[in-house]
Amino acid sequence: MNVESWITVEETPALAAQATALIDARLARLTDAERDAFWASIRKAYNTPYNDPAKPAQPKPVEPAPGAAPTAVEIHLPEIDPAIDLPAAALAAAALTAEMRAV
Repeated sequence: MNVESWITVEETPALAAQATALIDARLARLTDAERDAFWASIRKAYNTPYNDPAKPAQPKPVEPAPGAAPTAVEIHLPEIDPAIDLPAAALAAAALTAEMRAV
């Protein structure tokens, strides 16, 4: 990918040296080890490809203990008034404030 720049190839080393000197002057308060760590992080950032980082592995679902029966879930819905002219599914969905409890 071509990038348009006002900096010529011949100017690049001198400008890079000048920028490095200015940054080093600002980093003078740091120890040598801290300055080295700073520049290592800059090099790492600019040398890292622009790909999305690998996603962490998804946790595996917990398997029930051998011989254990799965827990049942009981859902209680309110009675639907047949006088109301709405589909039963819509009424049940609208009234889904019912309790859900594990048995």
